[in-house]
Amino acid sequence: MTLSKPKPLKPFMAYLEESQHALLMKFSKKTQIPMSRLVREAITMRIAENNPYMSGFNDGLNKAIEVVHANKASQMRFPSGRSFAELVGEELSDAKMAGEHETT
Repeated sequence: MTLSKPKPLKPFMAYLEESQHALLMKFSKKTQIPMSRLVREAITMRIAENNPYMSGFNDGLNKAIEVVHANKASQMRFPSGRSFAELVGEELSDAKMAGEHETT
């Protein structure tokens, strides 16, 4: 049996909000998983293709945009000529998570 040599790790510094750091530390202690490993896994999940969390989040926003556009009251137009649905839809689109590899 041959043991594979672990890949070397590159030092990296990141800034977290105090509340994020506290939650990360608490979760790390509870699960006995080092914080650095949790961060590496989170990065891997975030940049992975077909990320189910990002897809679900963005699908939810797409559904909200669809519902807003389908509502008759949201078709009201402002003096600018733009509808309420257009303005709200743009705001919701801006909230989408970037980096998702869409297949559609």
